Amino acid sequence: GPRRRHLIRRRRHLQGPLIDADLDGTWPLPLAQPEAVGLSTQRLSEISRWSDGWVGSGKLPGLFTAIARRGKLVYAHSSGSADVASGSPLTQHTLVRLYSLTKPLVSVCAMVLYEKGLFQLDEPVSHHLPSFANARVLLASGEIVPAEREVTVHHLLTHTAGLTYGDSDTAVDEAYKAAGCGWDAPYHLSLSDFVDRIGRLPLAFHPGES
Repeated sequence: GPRRRHLIRRRRHLQGPLIDADLDGTWPLPLAQPEAVGLSTQRLSEISRWSDGWVGSGKLPGLFTAIARRGKLVYAHSSGSADVASGSPLTQHTLVRLYSLTKPLVSVCAMVLYEKGLFQLDEPVSHHLPSFANARVLLASGEIVPAEREVTVHHLLTHTAGLTYGDSDTAVDEAYKAAGCGWDAPYHLSLSDFVDRIGRLPLAFHPGES
């Protein structure tokens, strides 16, 4: 589309950062070519196709992605709009409501440890958190059965471990509440106590199956 042509033209002629041409030049960081900070222009371009695809499919109204490394901005791309009704553009100045920021932060920290070889993605979580050994699953029938496989780090990172939030009315959520692991757990449990308790509670499904 026109946006991608602007992006390609800017990249070819300026050999600079991958910044959408229709975004204004107001940035909180200095700009740099991706290769100058150890990143790949070609690989970053894939993000644009990915985000455009999500918006084009109607799954999301808009996506804005910015990537910086070593204190320099190397990539910024906007897909879709900030408001579907008005069609207002989504830019670096758009105010958005943020949720669940612990997830990306913890995931990035985990990847740093992974790069250092401190764990493997297919490694059972019980190697580090013993309470997750011998996991069990609470079936819809009410029967509790042994999990078909151990919970791994990969399951945790992809939200396929079988854990829940303890804030709904399912049987597993009720078990969380009874164990003091509902939505208010951070107010009365330490992190280690919370993790130890949920590791002993039944899972909502077999790890990796949902």
